[in-house]
Amino acid sequence: MTQQTCRRVALGALASVAALLSAPACADDKPDYSANLFGDLGGFREAFAKVGGTLQATETSEVFANPVGGLSRGADYDGLTTITVQVDTKAAFNWEGGLFNASLLNLHGDNFSTSRIGALQVISGVEGDRATRLWEIWYDQKFGDKFDLRFGLESLDVEFTTAPSAALFVNSAFGWPLLHALDMPGGGPAFPLSALGLRGRWQSGPWTALAGVFSGEPAPMSNPDPQHANPYGVSFPLDGVLAIAEAQYSGGQGDGQYPGVYKLGAWYDSLSFADLRYNIYGQPLANPAVDPTPLSHRGDFGFYAVADQTVWRGAEKERTLNLFLRPTFTPLDDRNLVSFGLNGGLALRDPLPGRKDDTFGVGFGLLRLSDAAIGFSTDAAAFNPGAYAPQRSYEAMFEATYQIQVTPYAQIQPDLQYIHNVGGGVVDPLHPDRKVGDAVIGGLRVNVTF
Repeated sequence: MTQQTCRRVALGALASVAALLSAPACADDKPDYSANLFGDLGGFREAFAKVGGTLQATETSEVFANPVGGLSRGADYDGLTTITVQVDTKAAFNWEGGLFNASLLNLHGDNFSTSRIGALQVISGVEGDRATRLWEIWYDQKFGDKFDLRFGLESLDVEFTTAPSAALFVNSAFGWPLLHALDMPGGGPAFPLSALGLRGRWQSGPWTALAGVFSGEPAPMSNPDPQHANPYGVSFPLDGVLAIAEAQYSGGQGDGQYPGVYKLGAWYDSLSFADLRYNIYGQPLANPAVDPTPLSHRGDFGFYAVADQTVWRGAEKERTLNLFLRPTFTPLDDRNLVSFGLNGGLALRDPLPGRKDDTFGVGFGLLRLSDAAIGFSTDAAAFNPGAYAPQRSYEAMFEATYQIQVTPYAQIQPDLQYIHNVGGGVVDPLHPDRKVGDAVIGGLRVNVTF
């Protein structure tokens, strides 16, 4: 896909919301809508652009099958439709530096990972409960050339913790980090959820600083499933505070250089968290004879880093090889399911002669369960003699994928994944004498920009 030069043109291409928002504003150049299946929509896009508006609609459809391992063998379909509208306040109201954004999601099909696999590292980053829901609605205001402030309903995986090369991959581990998703209340404010908050960004040369404060939970926690608790995205709980900050450095941006992005970040959530091993009296929760009320802990926090570097460029500048690595960590084992996460991989653009818009990638993900989660499984074995109760430990994932640019507005992406020690080593509910078997998953993703 040819790199676009401004925000209005970029909206015609299949790209992440983060990429679209980082594109500079257009000057007076006329947009090229050939990267949209429906082009200019009969003149609507051009007319909307005259008042500062842009419209993006994309569809991602997927089919996965697991001939080996998992909870049950079979195949399922899932899909995601995203509609995003933005309005530049300069063109619309002659108000300098403002940008309004609203986006809507429709999740359809089946939840393959939940029904077939049981992995912590969900097979697809667009899976979710069937719903039509509000995703984001915010206003961003620039103050000079270096600082902007955003407030409203935000999904943090759009800007925070991202590794640009990881966007190629299908598994959810390459999007919002799984340590965040499994340890934060409700999975944190990330797709398909969001939370009310305020975010500031400062940029100067290669340096960027991001920081924000948001609601401590993205959905009312009366329902253990946050997507069911906030089914339409219009419930706005304000319970506790989630604070997150990130420093970024982007180097090698000149001609002939090898670009790279490096990030360090941390988060803190002020809510209360249940102990995963002990009750309020310090006794093992796995012991059915004691009070099942878990010990409560106040607050939680974690750290993360991102390195994404171009390491090779071919004779044609489009042909590049990028390596990326993203570790995540929390020292608070007593209240978190996962204490350490790591994912990384490589992405090769223009892998074959004549296919300069294709991309090939291989990646991996690793999750280590916390000492408390491992200890609970040990206690369960001790208090249930005769029952099969494996000690949980870690889960590993491997993925190979190839994204084919079929037309300017459509991509086809065959994908292969392997999950080792599913769920960190959990009992197979259909065969209680053994763990869920390692899973091999084949799939096909189709992306279309309308």
